[in-house]
Amino acid sequence: MSKLTCRICGKSDDNRKYVVKEMMFGSHEEFEYFLCSECGCLQINHIPEDLSRFYPPTYYSFNPNISSPTDKSGLRKALEQLRVKNALFGRGFKLAKLASQLVDLPPRLSEIGPWLKKCGIQSMDAKFLDVGSGSSSWWLNDLKAIGFRNLMGVDPYIDSDINENGIQTQKGRLDEVQGSFDLITLHHSLEHVPDQVETMKTIRSLLRPGKFCLIRIPVVSSTVWEQYGTDWVELDAPRHLYLHSLKSIEHVGVKAGLKLVDHFCDSTEFEFWGSEQNRRGIPLRAEDSFSENPSMSSFTYREMADFKKRAEEANLSGQGGRGCFIFQAIQ
Repeated sequence: MSKLTCRICGKSDDNRKYVVKEMMFGSHEEFEYFLCSECGCLQINHIPEDLSRFYPPTYYSFNPNISSPTDKSGLRKALEQLRVKNALFGRGFKLAKLASQLVDLPPRLSEIGPWLKKCGIQSMDAKFLDVGSGSSSWWLNDLKAIGFRNLMGVDPYIDSDINENGIQTQKGRLDEVQGSFDLITLHHSLEHVPDQVETMKTIRSLLRPGKFCLIRIPVVSSTVWEQYGTDWVELDAPRHLYLHSLKSIEHVGVKAGLKLVDHFCDSTEFEFWGSEQNRRGIPLRAEDSFSENPSMSSFTYREMADFKKRAEEANLSGQGGRGCFIFQAIQ
């Protein structure tokens, strides 16, 4: 136990220390974290002065494997839009039913559609901002593929501004973004940000009244943390500065004027096989890592099936190591 002050709630007594190794690239450099005894947030003790050195050009979000949407004929695109609008907004049932005889719904709609509904998106004119988007955001590309047009990303670590596939990605900080938005998303980027409360306040200022922010982050109040401790793959020292609990992320939202309206777990088997690799001393980017070369991995089919089952069970029990949190701007 030691006197370490939580940057989320201010608690400084009885916060437990942990030493975590860098295991994505396998440098094994050690970093000190601590778990707040009050709000439950696990956070790095000293934030490195130069975080950019931990995001080399080979970092995964700078080299995404995302294909551009295939161009479709004007008629096919129009028919698909009828189906999308009906699926998302409940409009034009009769025309959508006719269109269903000729075109299928876009494949990605089944995954992102429920999120859009939960976040109150009611028009194809909605404006989206993806924070920490990398050089090509899978989320924005999926939105583009199903017909949304007002799409923007921002990331401080990309080389320069990018305008591709009708999506503008700005190099810079969130507080440099201009405009207002209907939905701001942070898909596993908030945990990389040094100042959590100020970031959430900036998000609140960029949201239109009553609109939503969707945040997906690792969650320390989880089965996988209990089972693997400092081998938990989502610690990703030192890039992940904060591993929130439900209590701590809600606390940050309240400070920023954002109300938590929904949350659920969305862990995958990665939580377990990645953590097991760490325990065995195998970096995520090693040649024999499952993510780099499945055929060289030591995991059996039975083990992989078990990892998937464990993730599903953790999600169902509300103890998944990844969570999705939806906040609404308080009017």
